[in-house]
Amino acid sequence: MIEFDAFLAQMLDGYRSSYDIETIEGVTEGLVAKAHMHVEECQCMIFEEFKMWTADADEYVYIYRIPHLTDEIAKKCIEEAYNDGFPKIKLDHISIRNQHMRTNLVTLFIVDEIDGDAVKTVKKCKIYKNFAFSFKGWMEMHTASVNLSDGSVYNNNYGRSTGEFLKLHIDHYRSNVNK
Repeated sequence: MIEFDAFLAQMLDGYRSSYDIETIEGVTEGLVAKAHMHVEECQCMIFEEFKMWTADADEYVYIYRIPHLTDEIAKKCIEEAYNDGFPKIKLDHISIRNQHMRTNLVTLFIVDEIDGDAVKTVKKCKIYKNFAFSFKGWMEMHTASVNLSDGSVYNNNYGRSTGEFLKLHIDHYRSNVNK
């Protein structure tokens, strides 16, 4: 059994190097933390002022603590994360110098037990939007869950990197506990 508080602290430390973290104090169930990252990639010519192109990428992570994840709760949390994150995509500012490339919305569940239907909901989530046939970028919904009782990780196709991130932290947690 993995202890929730220690695992969450370790996972947030992993996010902290690149993300802005917002923890929600006093919450034992539901949304416990949010993380945000903004990356601007660009190609410069001779000097930094002469940018040939730029591409913006954003990621919004919503971390939920749900002791028993059911299908209804999973759908509700995914919808809540989508409704909060999607309006943050600002396509009005598109210009030749500032381009939106992608936005990832990540719904991450930390659970003690998970129903079979909830596993299907997490694995089968396929929320994807493109803007102007991807000319103005796209948005993907990544979903993943980690079961603290047995260390199992489930994720959708978009959330493979999130699933690998969780597996890495489970292995790190277990190696530190066994010392």
